[in-house]
Amino acid sequence: MIQIGMGTLNPIEQQIYDYLKRSRAVFVSVTEISKNVGHRKWFNADRNWARPVLRRLEMDGWLESNPFGEYRLKKRDEDTATFRQALRTPGKELGDTTIICDDTDTGTIEDSPETDHLLKSGGG
Repeated sequence: MIQIGMGTLNPIEQQIYDYLKRSRAVFVSVTEISKNVGHRKWFNADRNWARPVLRRLEMDGWLESNPFGEYRLKKRDEDTATFRQALRTPGKELGDTTIICDDTDTGTIEDSPETDHLLKSGGG
């Protein structure tokens, strides 16, 4: 199983991810994915067996779909800034991050003089 930011993939999700990774920019039909991933008997029984798995991966943020119901890997930000770098960059999106300060903490955030006064005064 792999972990890429959003959680862990189960084995079939991993197979689908690996299959779509081969052609990141191209949307692939559910039938094509169902045919090339998993057991052939699954495809023989249901040509669209992968649809619920693909939908779940889309809802979890791994995939994106087009109006034709085809899927591809969701494009990720190429931003590789560390958390500390992001804190030092004005206007940088931190997503769903919560910063918790200990009341007894009187230190400063490394290399961040613009926030030192907030820590020393108790956040206000």
